[in-house]
Amino acid sequence: MVTTIASGVRQPAGPGRVTRIAAPVLGVAVVIGVWTVGGRADWAGGFVVTPSEAIAPLVGDSTDLYVRATRATVWAAFRGLLIGGGLAFLAALVAAAVPALRNSIIRLAAIANAAPWVAIAPCLLIVLGRERGPVAVAAIAVFFFVFVATSVGLSSAPPASHDVATSLGSSRARRVWSVQLPAAWPSVTDGLKLAAPASLAGAVFGEWYGAERGLGVLLITSMQGGRAERLWAASLLSAACGLAAYGLLAAVRWAAVRRFGAAIGAEASVRPRRGRGPRSLAIEVGAIAALVGVLVLAWWAWIEAADVSPIVVPRPSAVLDDVLGAPGDYLSATAQTLWTAAIARTIGTAFGLTAARVASRYELVAGMTVPFVILLAATPLVALFPLFARVLGYNPTTVWALASVLVFYPVFVFTRSGVGAASASTLDVAHALGADRSTRFRKVILPSAIPHVASGFRIACGSAVLAAVVGESLIGREGLGVEFAFAYRLLELPRAFGAAIFVVITSVLTFAAAGVLERRAHERWT
Repeated sequence: MVTTIASGVRQPAGPGRVTRIAAPVLGVAVVIGVWTVGGRADWAGGFVVTPSEAIAPLVGDSTDLYVRATRATVWAAFRGLLIGGGLAFLAALVAAAVPALRNSIIRLAAIANAAPWVAIAPCLLIVLGRERGPVAVAAIAVFFFVFVATSVGLSSAPPASHDVATSLGSSRARRVWSVQLPAAWPSVTDGLKLAAPASLAGAVFGEWYGAERGLGVLLITSMQGGRAERLWAASLLSAACGLAAYGLLAAVRWAAVRRFGAAIGAEASVRPRRGRGPRSLAIEVGAIAALVGVLVLAWWAWIEAADVSPIVVPRPSAVLDDVLGAPGDYLSATAQTLWTAAIARTIGTAFGLTAARVASRYELVAGMTVPFVILLAATPLVALFPLFARVLGYNPTTVWALASVLVFYPVFVFTRSGVGAASASTLDVAHALGADRSTRFRKVILPSAIPHVASGFRIACGSAVLAAVVGESLIGREGLGVEFAFAYRLLELPRAFGAAIFVVITSVLTFAAAGVLERRAHERWT
């Protein structure tokens, strides 16, 4: 049984054609204007260059170099999006069609989302090679977004549709295909809008650790050589690719919403049942322990079968010995990362909610700000940190700001979708009863948007820990990211893998806690 908040979507009277075209153009003009002023004023110690200086490397003698790099990164990101998105979509379908496998698939998805890029990127390049490594990182980066969005969308079909299909003798698999899947497409495209920039960021991050070519390679060489204009040029290309992907998927989502609506729901069958406390907890703990055991066994078997050198991947026993030998180091680093993630989550969520609310209320502001938001989301984190560090300094504030950027985007995207998911008939009734704009927002739009906000917050919680770890590994002073980066540079792989495992555990627990809040939100407002 599925509950749903809306079977249709209100299509409010939008702005005129001139406003729809002029607002984004004005927003881009404002961004370019501020950028030009900053470049001429030597902001961030001269690190901010003017637009013309950033574009110059793209049209000079290095044009072919940037074309080849962009082609390599886009191709890796595209393959990663196809592989990771396809696997996530299939996993969500299997979880919906086979309830017995649902919890196991959800756990594996959470673990995939919790895998720290700073740990897996070097290993994947070693194991898979320099060409396939960035593809694998991109696939892992997009899996979780598509899985969560698809799972949420599959739960949004109206109960009446399920009842009709059941009365006609349809099997569960048939109901998934004919009832749930059509209702899921708008949510799937929401996930893809998040996944497209993530695939680019994953590909760039994979290239960062030693690929043969790509924008990530240009970013790291430009940073090491102190060539700010080349760094900006590579970042611009990455952001432009992200903007193009976002625009395409936004058009797809618009078509999907017009065809299927923008409902969202929560599946009753996955909600926790009351009265099963100790037994349910014991089953859950046992299932998690079994899953961990299988993963450790696969890790050990792979090392033995492939005769992997300890210089590349340590054995599980070596990692366990290091953890038991210095538990205080791991716990203090974990506490610092949790603190960083909590601050980033608070800042990113607050800005995401505020920006989405303003953008949904004022069409002109939305047209002006959304391009900048997308540009920020499409720019890889590794390209942003030199600028943030120059402006804010090499201190924890910069790590908070970097992590907040990754938290901001899913909250913003899902909140904007939620604001548009209110029932048209309910809004019409409220308007007919004399409710003003503020009352309609509080009584109708906000309750309808809360399930979407909860889903975005759940994704943000999973991303916050990883964002904190990435920021710590780049310019942090303490935390799991620093612990991993320092140990990896010294080839102390048991300590590096131990830190990576603690990152996974911390991220999974944080995601599980956010999942509880999401279920409560769906139970209350769906």
